[in-house]
Amino acid sequence: MDDLSKVFYEFKFKDIIHENTDTQFEDFFSSIMKIKYKDNFMPCRPWGRDGDKKNDGYLISEKHLFAVNGPSSLNQDRMIRKIETDFSGAHAYWEEYFNKWSFVHNQKSLPPKINKALLTLGTKHQHIRFSFWGPDELRDIVFSLEEQFIHRILGPIPSRSNFTNLTFEDIQPVITSIAKRANPNTDDFMLVPEDKLLINGFSDPIIELIKTGMVRAPLVRQYLNLQFKVDLGDQIAETLKNKYEDLRDNTDLDSDDIYSELVNYVADNDKRQNQVYMVAVHTVLAYFFEQCTIFENVRA
Repeated sequence: MDDLSKVFYEFKFKDIIHENTDTQFEDFFSSIMKIKYKDNFMPCRPWGRDGDKKNDGYLISEKHLFAVNGPSSLNQDRMIRKIETDFSGAHAYWEEYFNKWSFVHNQKSLPPKINKALLTLGTKHQHIRFSFWGPDELRDIVFSLEEQFIHRILGPIPSRSNFTNLTFEDIQPVITSIAKRANPNTDDFMLVPEDKLLINGFSDPIIELIKTGMVRAPLVRQYLNLQFKVDLGDQIAETLKNKYEDLRDNTDLDSDDIYSELVNYVADNDKRQNQVYMVAVHTVLAYFFEQCTIFENVRA
């Protein structure tokens, strides 16, 4: 796997974790475990009134039972109730089959109140080993696999040739999509500071993604310069700036997550499986990043 492929797989993994909730997240977890552990992992699907008896997957050789919960937003009291009811239901039905129990979630981290609930269960049931599995644990499993299996789990990704072969025609639908939301702007573009990538605290994968997009960013400038509507670039810059500032000021997202949200904002959902289109999305964002439209130019 080359460096660019790894960057795109990392980005796609984070996007799937963010977008897949509830049963989709459970399915994603099962697909990872089944490919990693093959017949040693036993999925368990709900069946009529019996449900799944609080078993969302079982690792046979380790006697390890999983409860999976992928909420769209974190509510501490609701998750604690979920932990307690999932474990009590599993303990009542599967007790003789497991001595490890893990609660699998889609959150970056969990607050102390939830961690305490798990420790409380561990104190009451000292013969069972309890743990939380979050995105980091799932990521470690995915990227321990050969690339063919990573591709099977995460799906297709753009290639380096998609960037080098990008054309005006590829960029046009991305520009059109953003232009539909455009607002007037009279500010001139500024040159990007060399350390802007570091100032914003991006992870290495996002840094590489932006740098790769910058390779063809001049194509975006050429495209905008050829448009009949001479202020189109300024209007798009203002639209992206407003969206960025809204995410920065009204959410607790870090820079990586804000970049991901901007990708989701720009991209047409019906075209997200088109790899050339997604390359165009990242290239357009890289251009406006370079022009200091989005993200910070100086340290806070």
